[in-house]
Amino acid sequence: YWAGVLAGLPDVLALPTDRPRPAVRSGVGGCVEFAVSSVTVGRVRSWARERGATAFMVVHAALAVVLSKLSGGTDIAVGSAVAGRGEAALDDLVGMFVNTLVLRVECDPGLSFTELVDRVRERDLEAFAHADVPFEALVEKLNPVRSQSFSPLFQVMLAFQNYTRSQVELPGLTIAPVQVDRVAAQFDLSMSLGEAADGGYEGSLVYAADIFDPGTAARIAERFVRVLEAVVDDPSVLVRDVSVLDASERALVLDTWNESGHRVPEGLLLDGFADQVARTPDAPAVVFEDQSLTYAQFDARVNRVARLLIDAGVGPESLVAVGMRRSVEMMVGIYAVLRAGGGYVPIDPDQPRERNDHVLEAAAPVCVLTTAADRGVLPVGVELVEVDGVGVSGYSSEPVAGSELRGRVRPDNVAYVLFTSGSTGRPKGVAVSHRAIVNQLSWMISEYAFTDSDAVVQKTPITFDASVLELFGPLAVGARLVIARPDGHRDPEYLLSLIAAEGVTAAVFVPSMLGTVLADPEVRIPDSVRLVYVGGEDLPVELFGRLAAKSEARLENMYGPTEVAVTATSYRCDGRDVRTVPIGTPLWNTNGYVLDARLQPVPVGVAGELYLGGVQIARGYQGRADLTAERFVADPFGAAGARLYRTGDLVRWNTSGQLEFLGRTDFQVEVRGLRIELGEIEAALVALEEIAQAVVVVHENDLGRHLVGYVVAAGGRSVDPDTTREAVGRALPAYMVPDAVMVLDAFPVTASEKVDRKALPPPRWNTREFRAPTTPVQQVVAAVFADVL
Repeated sequence: YWAGVLAGLPDVLALPTDRPRPAVRSGVGGCVEFAVSSVTVGRVRSWARERGATAFMVVHAALAVVLSKLSGGTDIAVGSAVAGRGEAALDDLVGMFVNTLVLRVECDPGLSFTELVDRVRERDLEAFAHADVPFEALVEKLNPVRSQSFSPLFQVMLAFQNYTRSQVELPGLTIAPVQVDRVAAQFDLSMSLGEAADGGYEGSLVYAADIFDPGTAARIAERFVRVLEAVVDDPSVLVRDVSVLDASERALVLDTWNESGHRVPEGLLLDGFADQVARTPDAPAVVFEDQSLTYAQFDARVNRVARLLIDAGVGPESLVAVGMRRSVEMMVGIYAVLRAGGGYVPIDPDQPRERNDHVLEAAAPVCVLTTAADRGVLPVGVELVEVDGVGVSGYSSEPVAGSELRGRVRPDNVAYVLFTSGSTGRPKGVAVSHRAIVNQLSWMISEYAFTDSDAVVQKTPITFDASVLELFGPLAVGARLVIARPDGHRDPEYLLSLIAAEGVTAAVFVPSMLGTVLADPEVRIPDSVRLVYVGGEDLPVELFGRLAAKSEARLENMYGPTEVAVTATSYRCDGRDVRTVPIGTPLWNTNGYVLDARLQPVPVGVAGELYLGGVQIARGYQGRADLTAERFVADPFGAAGARLYRTGDLVRWNTSGQLEFLGRTDFQVEVRGLRIELGEIEAALVALEEIAQAVVVVHENDLGRHLVGYVVAAGGRSVDPDTTREAVGRALPAYMVPDAVMVLDAFPVTASEKVDRKALPPPRWNTREFRAPTTPVQQVVAAVFADVL
């Protein structure tokens, strides 16, 4: 019986803890007390009798609901003690006959509480009927995962004592209870309920102090009482509709921690730059290798190209592609598009032409701005305009007047469209308005106190949204923008020398790149740098420690998908003892909600999907109304017409009101700081005629996270890993090419006929399958591997 009932039981109930589990439990615990009113207890007993159940079964079902809500799972097992005196002959024997039962129930969200109690009654009666099997024998027979970090089979105990405590009187003895100061915790949580003198329940919750704080345990007890009151008041309520939040906690996560309202000027993206041109025309604006332009000189070049674009038909809501490598001309082109009233679409000349063809097809730009050097690698069949060509010189460099524009540009007009990886195998274009990015830049300038004494390095490829902060933030306050050479973002030594030589004060890094920069113990961040802001992937705690040892710079951990105008939340790393670096709190006029599948807020510490709202939300996906409707949903907490973007990111609130990133809810991943849809890579693999099926997963090793493609060959065909990677490289950017390709005879599948990703074999790393190394450490390792093999 027990082998069947407990088959496939999860090893651990994933409760939200305040600290990671230690390798070995200390056994130290704490205890919080609570009470259930006599009115609630009366309803429990009365309703239980109506259902042919017991008060214990109702309490068990209510506790299962709470644990399900807190863990995010539905397979809930709790332990419970039984007297073990089923035989009358044992009644007068002195001794410990108590046994422990594992009570398992599927807490289906679609069940009503009445139906759940019926299910619990059936499971509990069966368990009690098989109560004579000793728990120790059960563990030995089932052989679950054993660990000194958690107890086997269950981690929550429920003890229910349905008798009234009475005074014990013995001849010659005075007996009184004594409070024990040291509390032992055998399990994560142990809940005890007993009859109180007033007809209610006296309750206590013993918690493992290794992983829970007293406040967390107290909230769990409060939630149990609240749920018990709610379900006996309305037993027909569906499990999914039971809320474990009270009004104060709901207000905390929805309102208090989202008090981000701030007045931001209603302007356009280049307004700040225009003000600086008028204020400091002779100050240096853009520096690139041996070139240096003042604000007036840069503005003059922008105006010439803008007039050319206006003559070409560019105006509000029209798009212009910018296809050139990092240079002064690239900056001029981007600013000129905005000056003409249009929105810019960056394309990378080094990306596969097929991908750029799709971007241009989806964006339908009026033309493509490029240079003579980059023209030859861009797609054919589109109008190419050379920013450095002779045709530009015929236009006036005077400021572009509003009367020259093809329409008035408003804050809601498109400022740029960035194409990101798409799950369908085709990139999707995210359209962002002036209002959204102006809010972002206004917050950044204020928060980081940027002034005309600052210098910012522009090193992020313009096809990624972090580049927007570099491109527009500095020139809005009169600072200098130092442009790195086209391949400079891959060379830590070059970047550090550039930063030192130009006195750069602020720089953006992805954590993996920052880790490479700090890998050499002899390397220090130049003293000029006062701000380092990171994003794009998890920031390890130890990396912050390494930066602190090499620089006095402020480190800011930033988070935000492309669909929310670069950055949605931010956390200042201040050296506090944290197990993970939070992604912080919402920026100005931005809201962050941690919600369940029904768009309801989850409790503090509980994992849920992050939904973002506010003025920084993108307008949607260019030409993809269906996908826009899927990812941008109505905001149930905002004004009429407000929207939320569902990020697909799994997060939770910590008790300090900071968001912590936990992972992804779908198959979108972050590798080397870049967000990638695995489905797009899989589509590129399946498009090859020799491949019938493909699955892409992420594997981690000492060198970081790597993409691995698993493929099954089409009938009668053979697959060569090298050839496959080369073919994918012709269709996708280099950062999306799998680091290894594994050819399998067939995929392991689950009962639902889906690929069992956990059952896939580990990749074989060798020189034929490993991606071309990019960091110094990878180059050394690859060279060693090559010699050995």
